Amino acid sequence: MPEVNLQGGIDDLVIKQRNGDPKLHRWKTWEPNTPFAPKLDVSLYLDKYQGNLASKLKRMIEKAGVGSYNEQLSGNNFFGEWTKYNIFDWKEPCVQVLRHKIYQSYVDYCKAIDVPALDREDILIRGWAVRLEPGEPIGMHSHSLHENTFVSGNMSLDDYPTSTDYWIPLFSLYHGPYECPNKKGNVALFPSWLQHGVANNMTGEVRFSLAFDMFVKDSIEFILKTESQSSDLAQIILKSKPL
Repeated sequence: MPEVNLQGGIDDLVIKQRNGDPKLHRWKTWEPNTPFAPKLDVSLYLDKYQGNLASKLKRMIEKAGVGSYNEQLSGNNFFGEWTKYNIFDWKEPCVQVLRHKIYQSYVDYCKAIDVPALDREDILIRGWAVRLEPGEPIGMHSHSLHENTFVSGNMSLDDYPTSTDYWIPLFSLYHGPYECPNKKGNVALFPSWLQHGVANNMTGEVRFSLAFDMFVKDSIEFILKTESQSSDLAQIILKSKPL
């Protein structure tokens, strides 16, 4: 069995699978021979939405005046502005186009990793804008850690000399994060538990992106059957709409 080269970058590891769909980036360890050996399967699906969709979404967000990252973190309050709405509630045609494209990316993602894709009516989604001012970072974070964790994603709404950085468990400690360029129309889908962040926005301009979480119906049904539906986190999830 080949040894992992600790001198290379995260994209050079021998455990990174390179066959199949070129949009798939996947790090998968070998099957363990002992109960203590690591077992890891991490994937991102990097798509690109062509045309003027990103520009339309950016103009829509600017007009609505939402997405301020400062407001999201004011008073160290995690449950800030970004939790108060679902961008997929908006009726603009570009949002409906985005909804269709996200589902197709999800289907392609599932095909690439050989797992069955859920029917569209069995998936819910909630999205929000992110307006990152000059000098602002987005700290490393994940969106979900529970047993019904599903898929999250983000979309760059213009060209920026920045990246969204994904922390591959075990291996990013030695090789650094996997860096996805923030180019107009670039879309990343990934498991919601995967840690990611953005370094300080040193571009001198505002950086616009759109983020979203997808949920399975089991998540919603569990919340509706328990007292947890009154919690702040449950209220965020309950704002999701059918994809």
